[in-house]
Amino acid sequence: MKTWRHKILPTILAGTLSVSFAATASAKGNNGHGNDHKQKGNGQFQQGKGQKDKERFSDLQKHWAEATVKTMVDKSIIKGYPDHTFRPNKPVTQLEALTMVINLLSQNKDLLTDGDNYNRKDVPDWAQTTVNLALVNHIVDSQEFQPNKPATRLFVVKLLVNALGTDYDDLDESNLYFGDISSLTAEEKEYLSYALLQSLVAGYEDKTFKPNKPVTRAEMAVFVNRLLDKVGQVDFGNHVKGTISDTNEDDDELTIGSKTYDVAEDVLVKINGKSASFHSLAEGMKVDVTLKDNEIRTIYAYTTSGADDKDVAFKVERLWDGNGVDHFEEAVKTGSRISNTTPDLSDESLSISLNGESAESIDLDDIDGSEDDGDEVAEKLEEAIGLALGDDDRVKVSFDDDYDRFVFETDNSPTNVVPSIKFTGSALNDLGLNSSVAKGSLDGKFVAESWKITVKSDASSDQTYVIKVEDENIDETVEIDVDDNDSAEEIADKIADALKDNDEIASAYTVELDDEAVTLTSKDNDEELDVEIKITKK
Repeated sequence: MKTWRHKILPTILAGTLSVSFAATASAKGNNGHGNDHKQKGNGQFQQGKGQKDKERFSDLQKHWAEATVKTMVDKSIIKGYPDHTFRPNKPVTQLEALTMVINLLSQNKDLLTDGDNYNRKDVPDWAQTTVNLALVNHIVDSQEFQPNKPATRLFVVKLLVNALGTDYDDLDESNLYFGDISSLTAEEKEYLSYALLQSLVAGYEDKTFKPNKPVTRAEMAVFVNRLLDKVGQVDFGNHVKGTISDTNEDDDELTIGSKTYDVAEDVLVKINGKSASFHSLAEGMKVDVTLKDNEIRTIYAYTTSGADDKDVAFKVERLWDGNGVDHFEEAVKTGSRISNTTPDLSDESLSISLNGESAESIDLDDIDGSEDDGDEVAEKLEEAIGLALGDDDRVKVSFDDDYDRFVFETDNSPTNVVPSIKFTGSALNDLGLNSSVAKGSLDGKFVAESWKITVKSDASSDQTYVIKVEDENIDETVEIDVDDNDSAEEIADKIADALKDNDEIASAYTVELDDEAVTLTSKDNDEELDVEIKITKK
């Protein structure tokens, strides 16, 4: 179960930019209240003193959200339009909703301002600073953020929870009684459960939540007002930034610089903004961690080297443990389109059962017949299947132009389960599918113990690294000299050559090079070697 941890937000915010409905949020200077309707340089309008009277917005009189909207406007979190309207029923975009949240946070918390500089082509210049603040402070995921798309209730749930980020160790999902959330991923359900628990959102009287329903400006004002009531009531903990110098999975320890910290069993790990495991962390990665009760609770890691981080980043991982694996022949199911036009699946149903498990409903609303070709349909369909299953790597969908058909195949099947796919629903006809079960096969296969060393960054100075390879039979070290501006591929090549030149290592392991990755595979298939590989800077 996911544990929500507070993201520490250090460093005073220099200032953010305004959007048509949101005032400038700055610790200093005016808060978006200047002369009446003077146009700012970015083409947006500020609220003026002339709109501070009771009847500020002509379209809000007797509206159910009138009092809340006025409160948010008075706090310089939201703004109206130059024509004295608020347009409460207009859907907000993801950018607009995000700006409201950042405006609120910047007035109540110190936001982290240093980090990678994101430059989104789909974000206007005046909003780049706001979006950067949200990305650096982990309020929104760069892969999911679509600024001009309407903000759905589910998107807003994630914004609110990420902005709040409090600890909650015993998350209870018993409040998820809604009848329309079966297609949500496990992570999305955890977001929703926590938001409900904190009274940030609520469902409808018909016991639905409507996660994909667009949020109006009035509704967003209410959501932000609820968030404002919660902000400031959380325990921040301690904040540590630095570079990973060692990881110890056996003892649940992480060394940052010269200091070693205990890692909580349920630690939240993200690498470059994506969810990951503690095992995926590597020496040389920059990290931003949160400590509470003398344990690391959250880890935000980055594989790119910064100006103050001159070390090369490496990742060492075990591929196979020598105990043998099961080899799968994946299940493949094909389907032919029955016409040359792309199918309109917006009103159709489709469910998938993987490996004999209960069928999961696939949301097809995005496939509305407006797609350019079968490849675009396949891409959207694969994403919808991934959301239904809660795992994007389980079923791949492609479009075969030669035969004008969709091809579905399983991937990454769980151990000891013969892969199978079964589709049901009214959309089968449009995809040229039937409801029969496509099965793969499972064969036992022994794989030798192997490890992979991946070079994660280029060199920024002359350095020497020591690679230690130890198992039950050998204990060897080799050195490589890295030159300034060596690429990751060049560094990997030096590692491969050094390992091959060592007689003990070369006699025990096959060394293979693939771009920036070096793989060591044991030549002895009959022995568990308990290999340990470490790379340290000399």
